[in-house]
Amino acid sequence: MTGPNQPSLFDSEDAANAEHANESVEFIYQRTDLTKVEVKRSKRAKRNVTAYRDNDKTIVTVPTRMAKRDIDAYVVELVNRLDDRDERTSSQESLEQRARMLSKKYLGQDLFDTHKVPVKIRWVTNQNSRWGSCTPDEGSIRLSHRMQRMPSYVIDSVIVHELIHLLVTDHSPEFYELMNKFPQHEKAKAYLDGYSHAQQYFKPE
Repeated sequence: MTGPNQPSLFDSEDAANAEHANESVEFIYQRTDLTKVEVKRSKRAKRNVTAYRDNDKTIVTVPTRMAKRDIDAYVVELVNRLDDRDERTSSQESLEQRARMLSKKYLGQDLFDTHKVPVKIRWVTNQNSRWGSCTPDEGSIRLSHRMQRMPSYVIDSVIVHELIHLLVTDHSPEFYELMNKFPQHEKAKAYLDGYSHAQQYFKPE
């Protein structure tokens, strides 16, 4: 069952119009708050220190016996590397290049060149009930900043979803015929549905 505020990969036209009554707020990359990084000691990590994203968490694994002063230094270095990487991939130029590649690969054309009006794609911070939205007549695609640290296949699936709306405005069989060309579509949908469910029903204590 889907709650009234539960984000969904599939937009309803009414919800899209309501949420975008106001101008979208551009996404500005926020670097990780180091005080919220989760440090895990691991017996398996005898020498290696690693950092990774787990949805909205940033986790650093360290050897069990590593001193705290050394841990702090590694956290700063490795999390900064993650932020540098994520900031590069979230740039406007990188996002457009990524969307162009997906358009050509799965839709057989570069919609940034072939659509009736110029196409723009950007991250925004005011989409809290949907992952992506599209206004075909304006060539405007907006992606929720909440996806920015999700797996690449999830972001790509939403980009393809919105690119298709430049061609097909509804969720008709024609839409799904194109959407199913993206092989990880169902996997991405399951990921986003699971994430939304967790956000709605499992609140931190």
